[in-house]
Amino acid sequence: MDPLLTEVAKRCSLTAGSDRPKYRRLMVALQEAIEAGIISPGDRIPTEKDIALALPFALGTVQKALNGLVTQGLLHRNRRRGTFVSDIARPLDDMSQFVFERADGSIVDTVMTEITDIARTHEPGQWRAMLGPCADGYIRITRIDRVDGHFLCYVEMHLRADRYPDLLMETANNLSGRNIRTLLETRYGTVLSNLEITAAAAPPPQRVMEHLKLDKEASVLQINVTGFDSRSRALFTQAAYAPPGPYRVKFRSGLR
Repeated sequence: MDPLLTEVAKRCSLTAGSDRPKYRRLMVALQEAIEAGIISPGDRIPTEKDIALALPFALGTVQKALNGLVTQGLLHRNRRRGTFVSDIARPLDDMSQFVFERADGSIVDTVMTEITDIARTHEPGQWRAMLGPCADGYIRITRIDRVDGHFLCYVEMHLRADRYPDLLMETANNLSGRNIRTLLETRYGTVLSNLEITAAAAPPPQRVMEHLKLDKEASVLQINVTGFDSRSRALFTQAAYAPPGPYRVKFRSGLR
């Protein structure tokens, strides 16, 4: 069996008892296999029919899953040649909050980012306490940052869904490379007045462990950022999770 399909089949078997729709299970399995490096950007994936034959999913389920990944920007289609893995990682457009410093003191001046999911959530969390109760729920944007091309950090951003509902219609491709601060300023004309940044070493949540492929005993540096407007109203929260590595994190106070 194709290496990608072998890996996807294994990951799908682990979620066989999940309440998540089959196409979503397949989407997540494909995304995780791609992020694990089983297949590289620019590579062609098997056809819809080949995937359906190799996995316990109907052709319609496969088509819906692939369409979802195309919408997110993880895959792109060429009518004549097939479906390919996209390279949607882009340089982060604003690194004013904190930067990574190498052991020799040099600053990493480019961090490649890739949006992995944009979804509505009603889960409780620190974002609820900072942003306030919201009947419409919250928008969670997840991102993988690549420092020096190989060091991975996991980032989650939360915003109130009643303030920025159009973000739920966005594609990952359109948002990759966008810092949440510059997004609010350029798209909505919202000027941040203050940033609150805290950091602590802590065990990562399960979803962070899975994305960064960490073991159960791992600890990460969790960096929490909250942006406020001139009325001291919280506009967004961001949590960045950085595993142990050869970098120091330098925080910058104030806003440029």
